[in-house]
Amino acid sequence: MQHPPYTLSVITDEVSPRLEDGIAFAIEEGLTTVDVRSIDAVNFLSLHRPAQERAAAHIKAAGLTVGCLATPLLKWPAPGKSAASMGDQFGFDAGGRSTEDLYGDAFEAAALLGTRNLRIFSFLTYDGFRIEDLRPDLEVLLQLADKYDAVLHVENEPVCNIRSVPDLVRLMEAWRHPRLRALLDIGNAWWAETRPSEADIVAVMPYVSQMHFKDYDGKAQRVVPMGQGDIPFANLIRLCLEVAKGRTLGFSLETHVPSRPAEATRESLAGLRACLP
Repeated sequence: MQHPPYTLSVITDEVSPRLEDGIAFAIEEGLTTVDVRSIDAVNFLSLHRPAQERAAAHIKAAGLTVGCLATPLLKWPAPGKSAASMGDQFGFDAGGRSTEDLYGDAFEAAALLGTRNLRIFSFLTYDGFRIEDLRPDLEVLLQLADKYDAVLHVENEPVCNIRSVPDLVRLMEAWRHPRLRALLDIGNAWWAETRPSEADIVAVMPYVSQMHFKDYDGKAQRVVPMGQGDIPFANLIRLCLEVAKGRTLGFSLETHVPSRPAEATRESLAGLRACLP
C-alpha cells in the first residue's frame, strides 16, 4: 500500500485550550499526529516539568505522535531593538530564564514529546533587519540541534522579520544548513500582504518539510477556515507536492479562528482534505 506524500496534523490548542479536546479531535478525525504549542492557555515551554511529562504521556497513551513543538523561540525583540507588536505569545512567559536556558529547555521539551522538529521565528520586526542579525542565536540553536539530533523550522510570521516566502528563501540560501528548514505558512504570507507567486513556492519548497495551513479573506481582512478565503490552496498544494516529490511533508492546521475554534478547525480539516490528491 502506497502512503501519501504528507502527514496531517493539528495544533492541539487550535481546537481547545484543553489537551484532552485536541487529542479527542485528532482521534475522531483519524489523525495520528498532533503538534503542541500551549495547554490550558500556558505555553508548553512555560509549563513545569511534571505538567510537560503528563502531557507527553497523555499523547502517547492516545496512540498519537507529536510532529512538531511549536515554540516561541525568537518571537521576541532582538537585543537592543524594540517591537511595535508582540503578536500572540500563546501563554509564553520566560519565567526569569536566560535566553540560553530557554533554548536548552525547548530541546528538552521536544525530546520529551518525542519529536525532532522545533518551530522558531526570526525576531519581531524592526527597521534595518539583516539576515546576518540572526547568526549569534542561530549558531547556538544549531549547536543544540546537533546535540539533540533535531531540526529547526523557521516560520514566516507577519510580526517577525521573516514574513514572506522570498524572505524564507533568502534565509535558507544564506545558511544552507541541514538542520535549518523553512516552515511554510501560505496563509501567513497572505495575511502579511506578501502573496507568494508560483515561482516563490518552487524556490522555497526544497527547504520545506513542515507546513502550516490557514485561509485568509482579504475583503474582511481576517483569517477564516480553509476553503472559505481567497487562497487557491488546491493549485498551491499540488505545486508543493510536485516540487517535494519523493519527500513526506508535514501538513498542520493552524486555524486561527478563536471565536469558534473546534468547529472552524473541523471545517479547515475538511477544506484541506478536499485539496489533497
